[in-house]
Amino acid sequence: MGPLIQQVCLVTFLIFFPCSSAPVADGTETERQSTSESTSTLYGLDSKVWFAVFVTFGIIIFLGVVFLVWYKCCRDASRNLLGVFHVVGRQEERSHEDTNISPHPKTPKTVSEKETNMNLDLPHNEARSHEVDVILDGKTAHSQLKISHNGKVVEWVMQKGEPQTEIDKNDIDKHFDEAPYVLGSMGRAMRAYWEVSVKEKMDWVLGVTRATANRKGQLVLSPANGFWVIGISDSKDFTAFMDDDDVHKEITLHRVGIYVDYQEKKVTFFNAEDSSLIYSFTNGPSYEDDVRPLFSPWNNDIDPIRILSIEAKKSK
Repeated sequence: MGPLIQQVCLVTFLIFFPCSSAPVADGTETERQSTSESTSTLYGLDSKVWFAVFVTFGIIIFLGVVFLVWYKCCRDASRNLLGVFHVVGRQEERSHEDTNISPHPKTPKTVSEKETNMNLDLPHNEARSHEVDVILDGKTAHSQLKISHNGKVVEWVMQKGEPQTEIDKNDIDKHFDEAPYVLGSMGRAMRAYWEVSVKEKMDWVLGVTRATANRKGQLVLSPANGFWVIGISDSKDFTAFMDDDDVHKEITLHRVGIYVDYQEKKVTFFNAEDSSLIYSFTNGPSYEDDVRPLFSPWNNDIDPIRILSIEAKKSK
């Protein structure tokens, strides 16, 4: 910055100095008139015109200096900001590399709470402000799943051969035929939040799926296939199902909050008891994907999972 300003000042001085220090002729009146005529008609222009030209040129140089100073300051500031962005970006990329997963993991990865929390942008209490009412859709349920009359409770019935959900021939394509899942229904909104009680459950799966995702055969749970879901096995072994490597850690959960943000394309899971983050998918669905809540009590026990009603929570 210093050398640049010095150079500009030197050029300005060299331009103005001849104009301001023009020689004044001494001697006879004829000589003065001759000198005046020669200076006033230099290149056919009056001295006032030349003075105006020099002043204008000086103003342009001054404005140029101001612009260069402003440009350099802005460039330095942007470089500093870009450097901070790259540092944060590399940290997030490393976090994503640690949390990319596949439906059939070769080696389980352990993700610390600190690394997972890097994905958290929205506090739990703010997510709760977007709570919606979710009802189980019996027309999509696996035949061994029993849905309560109010559409809030689902459980696996162990006795095979006794279908709990009657399947209409017109709804065959809507049902999950092998995996013990059922979809939920909710209103359309840019942001939605609901809570599910999984207390005393050994195994379960929760999340969202595209309305058009596959429901037949063994499901491959991953965002690429339209599933943004997490699950628990043996009461504590947590899995977030991704495209490359599943995320694994140990955690005990009794109440789970699910938050979908179409605008940010995120699906976030909270521990609704202490408002802590469980996991956040940052490659979530857009509004055009039309996702629906997904539930599974799995098929290892008969304990149910419950969608916590808004009205019930308000009455507490």
